[in-house]
Amino acid sequence: MKTLIKISWRNIWRNRARSIVMIIAIMVGLWGGIFAAALSFGLLKQRFHNSIEQQISHVQVHNPEFLVDYKTEYVIDQWDALKNELDKNEEVMAFSARVVANGMLGSATLTTGVNIIGIDPTMEAATTSLENNIVEGDYIGTVGRNPILIGKRLADKIKARPGSRIVLTFQGPDSELTAASFRVAGIYQTADVAQDERNVYVLKTGLNEYLDRENAVNEVGILLNDFEKSSDFANKLKVLFPGLEVRTWAEISPELSYLHEMASLMLLIILVIILLALSFGLLNTMLMSVFERAKELGMLMAIGMKKKRVFIMILLETSFLTLTGALMGMLAAFLTITSLRNYGLDLSVVGGDSLNELGFDSVVYPNVEPVFYVMLTALVIVTAIITSIFPAMKALKVQPAQAVKEDA
Repeated sequence: MKTLIKISWRNIWRNRARSIVMIIAIMVGLWGGIFAAALSFGLLKQRFHNSIEQQISHVQVHNPEFLVDYKTEYVIDQWDALKNELDKNEEVMAFSARVVANGMLGSATLTTGVNIIGIDPTMEAATTSLENNIVEGDYIGTVGRNPILIGKRLADKIKARPGSRIVLTFQGPDSELTAASFRVAGIYQTADVAQDERNVYVLKTGLNEYLDRENAVNEVGILLNDFEKSSDFANKLKVLFPGLEVRTWAEISPELSYLHEMASLMLLIILVIILLALSFGLLNTMLMSVFERAKELGMLMAIGMKKKRVFIMILLETSFLTLTGALMGMLAAFLTITSLRNYGLDLSVVGGDSLNELGFDSVVYPNVEPVFYVMLTALVIVTAIITSIFPAMKALKVQPAQAVKEDA
């Protein structure tokens, strides 16, 4: 077998130019496929982080009536018991209690509808990392009267900067309209500019004062140590608090759940298509090699080489050719992804604003899990074996007697 391996390796270099072209084709095809997969995985990972961990959280809890009418009067009556449960649960990384109201934001230049979210600054920073998204001014704190955080796009529209005065109008006690003046403490920016334009953040205690309520909570966002346990955790909360509406990120944002589930499958299909296309080129190369060496193969069988060994030799030649190109392609892709992992690939010049509208970062950090390379290697081996069958069968049809007669 060792001798057969050496012969097979030497055979693929007998026509050096043809083998090199085939190896380069396989290398470039796999490099492109893996890099495209890495970009897709990177985009989805960032999209998941931006939408789930910075906005939705892994699990949300509401009063069921609140999800129907979105009125601040529908509060979580069992907030104290829920808080105690979340505090002692080891699965919970952080959680944030919020008061949510629909209202209007008015400035000297524009009036627009917004979602007013009352937060506890410390809890919100631990849950959504809102503090890290401040691009101008300071994070909302307890100093000063009625501080507010607004998104950068909204700030640009209303020409507001830290220290600017704006007015919020919302429904207060007894369904009466309440207007209050706020000062911009800071301006934040996330990858989802559409959400940045709609959501403004104020202190939960201050908003509750205007609503004439004490420690009221409309929404609780929960961040878990392992997001894959979101469904199990939500089911446990439903049992403990049957009167509350407990939803996972997948229920709140089903499109993200679909992307998360389908991403690996779709990328696998793309790579299979790439390998299928490359297999035709590989098949053509090996058939040409067999036809060119028909007399030689016949002579080998005439002097006693078993057809089984001829079949294995063609299989090894095909596998060596495929694996050489595949390993070079995977190495090139690994080096490319590694070099861009810390710096990212800036797509702003080719539609970064459009990406931001969809909640994606314009700077993408390619990412591929190690298991992806293992899976791809298995696919390459399967492709090589399947592709080698037809040329090997052609080689077995060579008649030894005819080869000897032609040589004579």
